[in-house]
Amino acid sequence: MTSDTGAPSTFGRVALVHDFLSQYGGAERVVLELCHIFPEAPVYTAFYDAESTFPEFRSRQVVPSSLQRVVRPGRFRAYAPLYPRAFERFDLARFDLVIASSSAFAHRVRHPNCRVYCHTPPRFLYHPESYGWPDWRNRILRAAATPLRRADRRSARAKASYVANSDLTRRRILEAYDIGCPVIHPPLSTTHLSVPVEAMPDRPAMLMVSRLLPYKRVDLAIAVANATGLPLSVVGEGPERARLQAMAGPSVTLLGRVSDAEMPGLFAAATVVLAPGAEDFGYGPVEAHWFGRPAVAVADGGALETVSDGVDGLLVPGTSTDLWVRAVKSALERPWTPEALRRSAGGYTAPAFRERILAWLSS
Repeated sequence: MTSDTGAPSTFGRVALVHDFLSQYGGAERVVLELCHIFPEAPVYTAFYDAESTFPEFRSRQVVPSSLQRVVRPGRFRAYAPLYPRAFERFDLARFDLVIASSSAFAHRVRHPNCRVYCHTPPRFLYHPESYGWPDWRNRILRAAATPLRRADRRSARAKASYVANSDLTRRRILEAYDIGCPVIHPPLSTTHLSVPVEAMPDRPAMLMVSRLLPYKRVDLAIAVANATGLPLSVVGEGPERARLQAMAGPSVTLLGRVSDAEMPGLFAAATVVLAPGAEDFGYGPVEAHWFGRPAVAVADGGALETVSDGVDGLLVPGTSTDLWVRAVKSALERPWTPEALRRSAGGYTAPAFRERILAWLSS
């Protein structure tokens, strides 16, 4: 017997675990695809805010931890010291396989057959500088987090196996945990992207889709718009909104959260998609290609795997505004072919992800 996606019943009873269901992000899209592969699997999480994440989770069995009564959704990062224990207290003994989708502490669950799909080892434990905090704060956090890192490493090394969402994450896992692992790129959810490729618009315009966090470098995208006067639409919410709104010039529109149904129109109106932050993987370029739009991305992180310089976008070797202004102008002058750009996203579809995930779990 198999599931409707071909997942063999030999996996037995499966549970999914995710850090927290309170955002519209790439990690949550991975969990949704895992839900499609294992339609009977419950989803365990630190806490669940149905209004702040994808509505598809409402039809799933979601099991929040005891922190559900404590965590304030808008301040979930402030509860970081409580998460490890919350995940360790989940009783998963009745399941044959546990799959943890983790960028924080979901991998702290206890189970002899726990497989971890890792988006990144916890940033605040291993790479606090990525948040843009002052150096003194990073040094204090690194010192204070030493016991947490030791426990985190012990837990990681007790897991059955790891897989990384990108080569950058694979290297981070090796550095943090001394664990070698393969790479399975996240799936491009074409359910909300299943529209024909449209011709480039006549008027140049820029688009960025991102949570509003410091390491995403939305401020750099805004600086480019301010310097060029080109329209920039930014899709996403986050704690940086007030600061970004204050620096935004008249050509910048912060759209906040946008439904999946509205996304095709936004991509169709853009001539270039910006990805200035060094991402663990980063959906922006892949979604841009699916819609037939080139990506201008920083030459770092996941973009090195998803953008072929000069073929389906441009890679910028740095984060200076001048460099980015020149790159955007160059992208606007090139004759991109929308149909060819979509073909470059073919390896990131949901069926490709399912095939690779099932092969990993069967190994």
